[in-house]
Order: sequence, then C-alpha cells, then structure tokens
Amino acid sequence: MGMMEVSTIQRLARRAATLTYGIITLLFFVFLAFRDGSLFKQATEKEKNNIALAQDKLWNLSKDPHGLNHAFYKLANGFRLHYVSITSSLIARKNLIIFLHGFPDSWALWRPLLDSSGLRSNSALVAVDLPGYGGSDSLKEYGATDVLEAVAEFVIGMRELCGVDREDDMEGTGIRTRVIIVGHDWGCIIGSRLATEAPQLADRFILSNAPHPPLLIANVESLVSSSSKMLTTFVHHPLISRSLLRKALFTFAPLLDQIRKSGYAFTFNLPLPLVALAGSMGNFWFLRTCHRIAAGKDHPFQSQNAAEAMASSQGPGAHDLRSLTDSHESYPQSVARRASSGGFTEKIRYYREGLFSNPWIKTLETLATLHAIGESGRSGSGAGLLDDEPKGSLKAKTTIVWGLMDQAVDQRLALQGIGEYMPRGSQVVVLPNTGHWTPNEGAGSRAFAKVLEWAAGGEEGDLGHMVQKVYDGARITIQK
Repeated sequence: MGMMEVSTIQRLARRAATLTYGIITLLFFVFLAFRDGSLFKQATEKEKNNIALAQDKLWNLSKDPHGLNHAFYKLANGFRLHYVSITSSLIARKNLIIFLHGFPDSWALWRPLLDSSGLRSNSALVAVDLPGYGGSDSLKEYGATDVLEAVAEFVIGMRELCGVDREDDMEGTGIRTRVIIVGHDWGCIIGSRLATEAPQLADRFILSNAPHPPLLIANVESLVSSSSKMLTTFVHHPLISRSLLRKALFTFAPLLDQIRKSGYAFTFNLPLPLVALAGSMGNFWFLRTCHRIAAGKDHPFQSQNAAEAMASSQGPGAHDLRSLTDSHESYPQSVARRASSGGFTEKIRYYREGLFSNPWIKTLETLATLHAIGESGRSGSGAGLLDDEPKGSLKAKTTIVWGLMDQAVDQRLALQGIGEYMPRGSQVVVLPNTGHWTPNEGAGSRAFAKVLEWAAGGEEGDLGHMVQKVYDGARITIQK
C-alpha cells in the first residue's frame, strides 16, 4: 500500500470519527432537551412578545441602547459591519477601545463594560457585530482571510474616524489616542491572530477565554507525541513498564477533557441540516442553554434577562429591519434573510471554514496600511521580536483574562506555555470562580472592567491589586 493510500485512509478515518462523535453529541443534546421538557416546546405568545421587546431595545436603529448609537461601517468591497458606539464624538479621546464578541453573541455581550462611567470618561467605546452576526452583513465564506480582512479593515476605519494616526498631537496636548482591542471567544481568537499577524493595529490586546491557535496546536501535538511514545513502550514491554500506561493516560487527559468540552464543535461540523436541527430544536434549546450558563448560578435565567440574551443572539426582529439610523441607514439585506432563523447556521461557519488556524492572505491595501501605521511609530508592536520565540508568538502587548471554570476550553491546553508566546509588558489574570463568559459573569465582569480601566488609564498602578479589590482570589500568574 502506497503512502497516498495510507494518507487517504487516515483522512477518511479522522472524518468518520469526527462525524461519529458529532452525531453522538447531537443525540446527547436531544436527550438533554427531552429530559428537561424542552424538546417539543414551542414559544408562548408571552415569550415571543418579550423577545420582540428586547429586540426593539437592542436592535431598533432609531434608539440609543445604553446611551449608545447604532452605525454601519462600509468596507471597500461594499460589505457593511454594524456597530454601536458612545453617542458623543469619537474624536479627542485618550483611548479607542474596540470590542469583539464570540459565539453565539453580538455587540450586546459587552453591555456591562459599555456602561462603565470610568471608561466613557476617557475612551471612545466601539462594539462591533462580527460578520454574519447581529446586524452585520453575511460573508460568502468565513475563512481566515475573509474574516480577518473584514475585521482589520474595520479597525483601521475606526482608527481613521478617531484620528488615531494623525500627524498632529490630539488638540495640541501631546497626548495620542491609544488603541485597545478586547476580544472574547471567537473575538479572542481573532484578537490573538491580529496581535500575532497585525500587531500594528493596537497598543494592547485584552483577550478572554479562547486559546491562542499556535499554542493550542503545539500543546496538542506535544501531548499526543509524549503519550504515543509511552504507549508504544508499554505495548512492547508490558510487564516492566506498567506505570507508563497510567502516565500516558494522565498525559493525555487534557486532550480528552477538551474533546469532551468541544462536543458541540463536532456537532457544528455535521451536515448543515443536522446543524440546523441542533440550533432550532426545543425552541432554540442550545442557545438558551448557552445563555443560562453565561448568566451563572448566582443570576437566575428568568423572563427579562432570558429574552434579552436571546435577542442578543438572534439579532434584529422584523420590526427592527424597517428602522433607520440618524443617517438613514438600514440593516443589510443579508440580515433580513437570516432573521427568521436567528442566523444560527451562519454563526457556526466560523467553526467549519478554517478561521482558527488557516493562513491569512493579506491584501496589498492591508499590507500597505499596516506598514504605514508601523512607520508612523503608532504601532503596538516592537516587543516580542526575538529569533528564539515560538512560531506564532504574539507581537503586541497582551493581557489575558481567564475564567478558570471555563466550560468550553481546557485551561491546561490553552495556558500551558503561554508565557513563551507573550511579549514584554504582557500578563495573565486568572479568575478562579468564573466560567467561559468572563465579560458578563458577575464578579468576572467587575474584574474585566478593572483590567480595562487600568489599560485605559495609561497602565498605571498595580493591576493585580486593582483586580483583587473587586474579585476575591484573582491573581496574576504571568507578568512579563
């Protein structure tokens, strides 16, 4: 049998295993929905009305949710990204803070932080809906190049709108606007890729609860290699190397835990009709479960907050699609097309089309702009450029805020060795009693706000002490 045949068989075996595990996970979801009585549940009129009211609050373009105003940024290719920002002028602020959400959220994930008076006093706050989410246009494809080009162009556009890269000092004060990019979940992955491949875009990245792709891949390969060697030795010498079997299983444990936690992602890679079933069954049972987990055990998931959480994920309703901004803009047609389903099968394409680790092929325009920002001295890079760094190291100052009770990511795979990938001026803040949705989980949200206030305040003071004042047990595990 030739090498090509072996490779084909291995690829087919991996695909079969992926499909099998995805189907098993889907069946498990069906069982859970059946057990709690949700599988055949239909939305009541009251629930529909509550969600419609919540959608009007969050998505009506003529309204100002939380004192923010709706706007659209049009990319060079005509694609439009929806975002919210503080109502007052974005110009003449010390900081530009751009928030990137993840699955299954929207700009509304960041409401607790957007409400911060401390941040509003000195920062332009911008929360964007990622492509295919909320009120933003749908992409034809969601590969690394497609998504990263769109987000990078948006960040560049916001820099221009805020005058970040002007030649003159802000209002003659000598103070220049700093750029901070904040990301959670897929927003964290996008942020870490920008910090690695386009560090000029921000002075600091603040990232939460998603792995840095090169590190995760390296850790998985290391665990598999070590476990395989121990198992091979055990198979050849079982009587004298029995302890190696236990060590091999112990070494492999983080990967097994991650596979268990990532069952939903395997389901998202099933044929789309099955994925659509997973998203819609039981009156959107899967999304409700995500939001119930995000609410945390100390915050009951009841009518009003449940409706707002679902409205956040599902995006604009039928009435909101007819609304207009002050500049008479409406939602793109692609938002209207996915409104009835909440765009679930659009959102999960981030898991299917290679955004995590496929190459980002930058356009000439992006390359030229990044070069110009770097030449102007406004780059957030300049650290972490040594030859002995691991491949894929972060090139801009980065603060990782991590909830240790993450239900979706094994911390051992995500954080083991992260210090080697971080440049000088970076740190890792861990929150022991917080789960995956760190930005809005009670004390986790308050700790996150302190990290942002520290960054927006010129990074002065003891960050660890500031966070510990609002979150008992928080600590900095890495400080570079």
